[in-house]
Amino acid sequence: MKIKNHLLVSIVVVFSLLTGYMIAFAFRHREQGDLVFIIFNIYALIAVVVSFLAVLRRKRLETFKRDISRKRLFYLAKNISSPAMLWNDRLTELIMNDALTELSEMKMRSDFDAKLVVPIFFGKKTLTDADISALVSSKDQEFSFTAPSGMPHDIIWNTTAVETDDDGTTWLLSIGLDLNRIRKMQSELETYSKRLNVSEGRHNLTMELTDVGLLLIEQGNDKLFPSEKLQAMLGLKSDVLTVQELRKRIYPLDVVAFDSHVQTMRNHMRDFIGRTETLELRICAADGQYRWYSYRFKATDTAESGRLVVGGSVIDVTKEKEKDAQIEQIAYEDAVTGLPNRNKLMIMGNELYQCTLELSNAYWVIVIDIDRFHLINDTCGYAAGNELLKSFADAMIRQQNLGGFGARISGDNFALIMRDTGDDDAPAKVVGRIQRVLATKAVGALSNRSLTCSAGFAKMPSDGGSFEEILEHAEFALSSGSKVHGSINRYTHEMHDTIIQESNLETQLSEAVMNNELVLYYQPKVSLETGEIIGMEALIRWKHPSGKLISPGVFIPIAERSQLIIQITRFVMDEAVRQAKLWQTMGLPEIVMSINFSSTDFYQNNICNQIQKTLRRHGLDPRFLEIELTESMALMDIDTTASRMQELREAGIQLAMDDFGTGYSSLSYLHELPFTMVKLDRSFVVNMHDDPVVQEIVHSVARIAAAKQIKTIAEGVETPEQAKILREAGCDYVQGFLYGHPMSAQEAEQFIRNNPRDRKTF
Repeated sequence: MKIKNHLLVSIVVVFSLLTGYMIAFAFRHREQGDLVFIIFNIYALIAVVVSFLAVLRRKRLETFKRDISRKRLFYLAKNISSPAMLWNDRLTELIMNDALTELSEMKMRSDFDAKLVVPIFFGKKTLTDADISALVSSKDQEFSFTAPSGMPHDIIWNTTAVETDDDGTTWLLSIGLDLNRIRKMQSELETYSKRLNVSEGRHNLTMELTDVGLLLIEQGNDKLFPSEKLQAMLGLKSDVLTVQELRKRIYPLDVVAFDSHVQTMRNHMRDFIGRTETLELRICAADGQYRWYSYRFKATDTAESGRLVVGGSVIDVTKEKEKDAQIEQIAYEDAVTGLPNRNKLMIMGNELYQCTLELSNAYWVIVIDIDRFHLINDTCGYAAGNELLKSFADAMIRQQNLGGFGARISGDNFALIMRDTGDDDAPAKVVGRIQRVLATKAVGALSNRSLTCSAGFAKMPSDGGSFEEILEHAEFALSSGSKVHGSINRYTHEMHDTIIQESNLETQLSEAVMNNELVLYYQPKVSLETGEIIGMEALIRWKHPSGKLISPGVFIPIAERSQLIIQITRFVMDEAVRQAKLWQTMGLPEIVMSINFSSTDFYQNNICNQIQKTLRRHGLDPRFLEIELTESMALMDIDTTASRMQELREAGIQLAMDDFGTGYSSLSYLHELPFTMVKLDRSFVVNMHDDPVVQEIVHSVARIAAAKQIKTIAEGVETPEQAKILREAGCDYVQGFLYGHPMSAQEAEQFIRNNPRDRKTF
């Protein structure tokens, strides 16, 4: 500081001399016309010097403030009652308070080598940058060291970075908790417990021996004995409280863990003799806020009373938990909904499962799936999908009861754990309420949607040997009802066997796709007027390695649930288009090739491009390809369906409404959607010959379709009588066993070549 003062004086003297000289020079040469220029330079010099002095003054203030801050840190470290030390990450300086100096039996000296001393407290010979970083990021780390006298010490250290100098040096404050002191305290508690009766009032003397928050529990006694420090921490008005009184102060989500601890202490207290354990809970503190407390305890056998006593320290660890919560948020929280994710669900579920075994209570594990959610992402966008997920999560959490838990476990799958209150219908009632709330979310971009959810549930612990198994069984129950939207199913053992069989079949189907076990069969479509073949419908079959030909009715539902349907449809489209072009190349009559699309296929964002690429790859004109869509699927999202169908029609591709009459059966949709053909379901054909009403319906559909220049075709035609009625009703085309069974490509080729025309006489 003296050097800086001398420098300042020197600057002032030089500045004064220069100023005097410049004034004298200006006066002497005032007649030469340079006076203004000289005066300007004088003021410029003054401005530079003033600026320099201002900077110098600011730096002196900063240095002064830093010195004051450092002195405060030194004072803080020196006056903490627990062992503490202030040191920097370059290990050039170390300040130990009296408690640590006494504990370590080291006297502070000016020649102290921090590089040798600091690592001793952390059980190391040297400290690397990585070691220091780990000390700061990880709290409550326990280390051991031995004092020069041979006295061992175990200390729990908490290290915090408190200040960084201009040169990058970081100062750290380490505060320790001497476990030897805690053990000594527990030993004193045991000694006093032997002298004292079990009288509740006389326990107070034991608890006043220390200023650490303590809790004493005696075997066979429903009372708890908090120390004065703990009473102050929790805002307790008495030095005695019951288990139920403390339970009321426990955070609702921690009640299960508290109950489990109490039950364990009552039944297995002897297991904790000589063994230190930790329990962390959120408890309502004196300020009315829930705070995290760590209870480190062990059991002691009191010879005089013959009873076990559990005692331990209670420490507020809220700040440490808040830091841990930030890390946990990344690892265990779903970013979209804010709910816990599957990882957190498994941790909480496993803990809860153990509690149900120990406390003999039960919980329901419910898995809920938003029906057709992938269509919402594909057609309405991910923003609308995410908003729906948030709304659904909110609706689900509102049904969560005390001790319950909710999580998002995958894309549109959620899990809800709720306490069993004795009502076996409770899960179905809860899901029903969620379904009703979900239905109200069909607004805005989702206004044309029918929003539903399905659920499966199982009981814990009776429905499985672990939480993971019970969750899997709830998912089995969900899968068993996946064919019906809005279904709610409880897990049964019979259901498990069915799901296992389907799972095995799914695995085999996945291998079948890769091993080219899927083949196409073709069924002809015939003109009722001329008897000519106007098209072929491509039908998928699975040639199982066993030699059995598996019907699509068996494996297509499994494929749709597992998303294998996309790969299967891609194969069907490629093979059918290739075969149609091959027949044209052979010189056979040009016919239309029909393929069936599932909702998963049709609502893909790029499906139109995929179809056109396939047509270009094989060189087939788009007018010879027909896509068949079921009526109910086409009406899932009328706006998206109309837009996508129009895109296909503009590309020249034909569109058929399959299974007309099994869904909404609304003729009005023929005006809204650009179909080129309507396919009457076989149920009309079967009942047509003896039901005039059905005949009239067929006649009406054919007439309306003709007015819209839409062709009609009836499937399932097996008798000449059915063909005759259809012709008279005005139907254009037919398909069924009367005109040809599904056949292989070679058989279909020969069938087209023969193309018998006498069918028109049926």
